Amino acid sequence: MLTDSASAIKYWYFIRLMGRNPSHLALECALRTHPNMFIISEESAFRQETLPDIVNRIADVVEERAFKGKNFGTVLIPEGLLQHVSAYKHLIDELNDIFKECKDYDDKLKLQEKCVAEKDPFLKETLTPWSYSLFETLPEFIRIQLIYEQEISTGGINLSMLETEKLLAYFVDVELKKRKAKGTYSGSFAPVTHFFGYQGRSAHPSKFDCSLGSTTGFGAGVLLNSGLTGFTVSVKELTNKVEEWRIGAVPVLAVLRSQPKSGFFRHELIMNS
Repeated sequence: MLTDSASAIKYWYFIRLMGRNPSHLALECALRTHPNMFIISEESAFRQETLPDIVNRIADVVEERAFKGKNFGTVLIPEGLLQHVSAYKHLIDELNDIFKECKDYDDKLKLQEKCVAEKDPFLKETLTPWSYSLFETLPEFIRIQLIYEQEISTGGINLSMLETEKLLAYFVDVELKKRKAKGTYSGSFAPVTHFFGYQGRSAHPSKFDCSLGSTTGFGAGVLLNSGLTGFTVSVKELTNKVEEWRIGAVPVLAVLRSQPKSGFFRHELIMNS
């Protein structure tokens, strides 16, 4: 995609990659491909950035490249970005609370229709004023996704279905138009968006990947040879040399937690992150 961007010299690619909580998958892709910009969710959370802060950072890069006559580029985005932006995390949590009491699919469908109805004050009366104001500033396509895209198992909003890349491209376009009106930006901006889920994980394994795979396989063999089942292999000290890695085992039940759900969403055991 970076090669295509440099060849076409007229498009900005906004590419969302898999990775709900940590940004490590997107980071690996960035380290291997060297995009013009990569957003790390944890970094944005540490900086306490708002979405406009992130949009302005992207717009700054676009403007700087346009000044050099390069109206093209690539931005990599982890799919869990919005969950790390404080205001949007609160909005997502509030929407999740609204839907968790649905008892069946019909209840859920009626509630969804109620949330998107133009003249129905339900959302305005249910959400906090700040979250409702934030919801209203969003383009229609992302508002609909926030209402209709929920995971079957937990009832929470399915972050992998939120088109964060389109949302950022939309707001960057708005920001650049403002800058153009002020006369500070004179380039062209043509965004193209993509979501590469499993594609982002399909590169050849690195030396580290091979070492870790061999180590966990060896650990699993030792456990089986010792008659120990119901365990998962644990490898620690991964930032040290391979010879200094520490191999252990953790009972599978130790990495599960009970999370009873009300309504018709039932998900009794989920993996701890």
